[in-house]
Amino acid sequence: MEQTFFIIKPDGVKRGLVGEVLKRIERRGFKLEKLELRSTVSEDLIDQHYRDLVGKSFYPPIRQFMTSGPIIVGIISGPKVIE
Repeated sequence: MEQTFFIIKPDGVKRGLVGEVLKRIERRGFKLEKLELRSTVSEDLIDQHYRDLVGKSFYPPIRQFMTSGPIIVGIISGPKVIE
């Protein structure tokens, strides 16, 4: 069984798209293994996640955006979930 990590970014949370994203996951037959609301996210955590981008000229706005509001993180599983 394949598993993958997903993030609903601050704009998706702000626009009220969490329910729609989760519905789409379930409609495709994937199982929600873990779901967590992160009301705040540290720059250090974002730097770890995007470690290949840290130091690039375009990265600071990404860091600022990802720490601008709450995010939803989760793990889903199912056949071909990574495709």
